[in-house]
Amino acid sequence: MADINIDLKPDGRRIKPLHGVNNGPVCYGALIDVTDYYKKLEVPMVRLHDPNWPHPREVDIHTIFPDFNKDPSDPANYDFSKTDEYIQTVLHTGAGIVYRLGESIEHTEKKYYVHPPKDYDQWAQICIGIIRHYNEGWADGFHYGIEHWEIWNEPDYGTRMWSGTDEDYYQFYEVVSVKIKERFPHVKVGGYAAAVATSDYFEGFLAWCEKKKLPLDFFSWHIYTDDPLKVQEHAIHVRKQLDAHGYKRSEVYLNEWNFFDGDWETIWLKGSERKRRDLFTKGKGAIGSSFSLSVLLLLQDCPVQMANYYDAQPTALFCGLFDAHGVPQKTYYAFEAFSELSRHPLRIKTDIAPSVSGLYCCGGKDNDGNMVILISNYNGENREYSIDFNGGANRSMQVLAVDEIHNLELIHQTKVSKSMKLAIGANSALMLKMAVKHEGTHVGMRGRLE
Repeated sequence: MADINIDLKPDGRRIKPLHGVNNGPVCYGALIDVTDYYKKLEVPMVRLHDPNWPHPREVDIHTIFPDFNKDPSDPANYDFSKTDEYIQTVLHTGAGIVYRLGESIEHTEKKYYVHPPKDYDQWAQICIGIIRHYNEGWADGFHYGIEHWEIWNEPDYGTRMWSGTDEDYYQFYEVVSVKIKERFPHVKVGGYAAAVATSDYFEGFLAWCEKKKLPLDFFSWHIYTDDPLKVQEHAIHVRKQLDAHGYKRSEVYLNEWNFFDGDWETIWLKGSERKRRDLFTKGKGAIGSSFSLSVLLLLQDCPVQMANYYDAQPTALFCGLFDAHGVPQKTYYAFEAFSELSRHPLRIKTDIAPSVSGLYCCGGKDNDGNMVILISNYNGENREYSIDFNGGANRSMQVLAVDEIHNLELIHQTKVSKSMKLAIGANSALMLKMAVKHEGTHVGMRGRLE
């Protein structure tokens, strides 16, 4: 058996466009704008949480409704100006929106806004005002049709995000989810953007929702790891738990994920500055790039309906598609390769031999017969790999690479044969492109090279 086996006939499945991101393309008070790159990636969904334009408050509840002593039914008590402008920059890319209703994370010793609201019902009415503004034109608003509304973020992450008890959040979710669904039955409501989806907190939340028969159109969760298989493991766990508690129709959203091989509790300590720099640089380089593409390919067979990488706004730390100047990093090119695959949505069968570790592969075909196959080598062997193709013999194939040297660039062109070998370096990725020929030309393929 070859290391990689590829059958070029569609197998009835479709590529899931899971290359969503967190936050929009404009940063540092509108000085840096990577909108064109978002458009090139055709980012499907943007989750709004911790935007930095230039501070992480544009979409937060207290920014929009600054005085909780006032009446949420009066449009004069809202200030939508910053949020309106920020959301417009996101929608201008063509992406949809997952709107996190809540507050940004607070790493400061003093906590300002991450406390349980004093009046849950009032807070729910403020959320209803926000949804009315963006979907019904209320308060000089818009008709954007934003479908996904997430209630808070990581209340299981301690006082950085929620200073109350577990039960405080469960009750809070109960009030807010029910009020929103009563007023807007056709939107999707969910949460709780779990920091750790395998904890007792998750079990307690689902037990509460099941007992109270609460709406949970989607459950969102997060993971930062250096092991793609951990992503798969957690996705399966989330699906099983939802099913066990009667939420078989609830969707699963992995709406924060990234490469991370450090320790959250020590990485920010004094004296860790070089360790931080090296870790975040690694996450934006060839290692982070091959990890990211491996996750995107692995998610195709996971019970996940939406995913959002954290994150894509051009900032200096681990938010890794761009640097602080807006320059694309290696991870950006991994996303560009996946974006090209998503334009070929008819999935073809690809298998990795059980004896091979570190390789991930997925391929797709468009309606014209053009094909894209992605192979990611994350910490696998640096060697030649054997590939068996079923079909496609003698078709011309372009081979593009993302590695330490190349940024999704053509490295060679060859003919497909039933059995062939390709050199695949450790922590690198290859894109194989096969276009249908019509009168000597390639057609139907959009990408870096035509």
